[in-house]
Amino acid sequence: MSSLFTGDELERYSKKFICFLYESTSGDLNKSHKAIDIFFQAISTGAYERPSYGYQATNEIVRKLKNEGLIELVSSSSVRLTSNGLEKCKKDCT
Repeated sequence: MSSLFTGDELERYSKKFICFLYESTSGDLNKSHKAIDIFFQAISTGAYERPSYGYQATNEIVRKLKNEGLIELVSSSSVRLTSNGLEKCKKDCT
């Protein structure tokens, strides 16, 4: 499966994603949020008319942030910040 994003886009959208997660959970590591909702609220403002693109884009962003240790999966659809993610958000999202 090819990527929907360039490297720069993935970086930019990942930052938007994690900052929205930080804001929506008030930085509480015990709170989670649905990943697809974060994508459609924080990143896509109608850019993807076909939901399948939204799901693929969300999966790419989640995979990147999870591999960097900034978020963790709580369920098949929800994510939450890790302590490393919280520290990054405190620096990058305020």
